[in-house]
Amino acid sequence: MLKKVMLLLCFFLFFISCKKDCYTAPEKVVFEFVNSSGENLIENNQLGSFAIQEDAGNGNYTGIPLTKTADYKVIVEKIGSYNGTKHYQFASGIKLFDFSVQSSSVTTDCDGFQIDEIYFENVTATKENGYYRIVLD
Repeated sequence: MLKKVMLLLCFFLFFISCKKDCYTAPEKVVFEFVNSSGENLIENNQLGSFAIQEDAGNGNYTGIPLTKTADYKVIVEKIGSYNGTKHYQFASGIKLFDFSVQSSSVTTDCDGFQIDEIYFENVTATKENGYYRIVLD
């Protein structure tokens, strides 16, 4: 009888641990900053320094890593890996605006997150093919 219980327990544990060992990262968030004429502000050196910070609550903000690309866009790193909504702030000498990212867990066999929506405030932003074009005039 003990052998049957142990065998059943081993069989049960085997199937519980058979979930795929994988992780689905949220897709990259890429921004292109342009003026009202459509000129890229990083390419023509008009943007200058800028930063994106996460609202950590109580008036505190935490810097978010950014990566400039060869085509003068910016990848916003480490964003969207959570369940819920987080708020962010973009600051430059040209413009200050807020945006929020709503993410959720993926519904596949893998663990991970997906970005459901990005909401922008006080700025014109359009979703293009693989990036957001943001007008900073």
